[in-house]
Amino acid sequence: MARRALWLLFLALLLPLAAKDPPRPVPAAEDAKKLEALLDKMNTVQKGLQTLRVSFVQTNHFRMLSKPQVLKGVLTLRKPDTALYKYTSPSPLYFLVKDGDLLVYDPKDKKVLVQDIRRHQSRIVRYLGVGQPLDELRQAFEVSWQGQEGRTAHLVLAPTKYRMKRKISALNFWVNAETGYLDAFEIVELEGDRIRFDFAQWEANPALTEEAFKVELPPGVKVQRQLADFDEPFKP
Repeated sequence: MARRALWLLFLALLLPLAAKDPPRPVPAAEDAKKLEALLDKMNTVQKGLQTLRVSFVQTNHFRMLSKPQVLKGVLTLRKPDTALYKYTSPSPLYFLVKDGDLLVYDPKDKKVLVQDIRRHQSRIVRYLGVGQPLDELRQAFEVSWQGQEGRTAHLVLAPTKYRMKRKISALNFWVNAETGYLDAFEIVELEGDRIRFDFAQWEANPALTEEAFKVELPPGVKVQRQLADFDEPFKP
């Protein structure tokens, strides 16, 4: 389930690569002003982040599950090309982006999958900074202002490209309007399943060493290497 969520996130962020900017509906003047101001703040935050550590709670609302699935972990990131999603609950799981590879390690299965993502590595890390440069995402999404409650502004990104529409219905962003940091991010799939990330304990530009991105693999663990497939990820 965590693998599915991360790959949907990667898919949403990579598909705009070849997109051209389509015409956009003109929002109400006041909403448009608020939206542009918030996007400017988010882009400024993104540009200022060189390293990052932030805790997250991932909640999966899947039709096949009788109740939501909750996972917890920490994202550690170093620009331009290194990031580690470390799940700690309910069981350990690692996603490491480093040296042109995406390494997925599930200790309970004693298996490691390594996919070549060299072409996309820097872009993935930039977006995993969870201060997404939304001016780039707007090449393939229509961004709309949904209102603000307290300090939290709600943005909806609706896909405009056919390939994306086949996978994702919408992206929801809840943003702290004062700091420009994401409070939460949600992927809504076409069939109605939802995957939400809630973020807390932001550490902007902490001092990080190589140890922060070290994933210990036990002796004898099976390693499978393959090229990245954004349509059929993690295939056996």
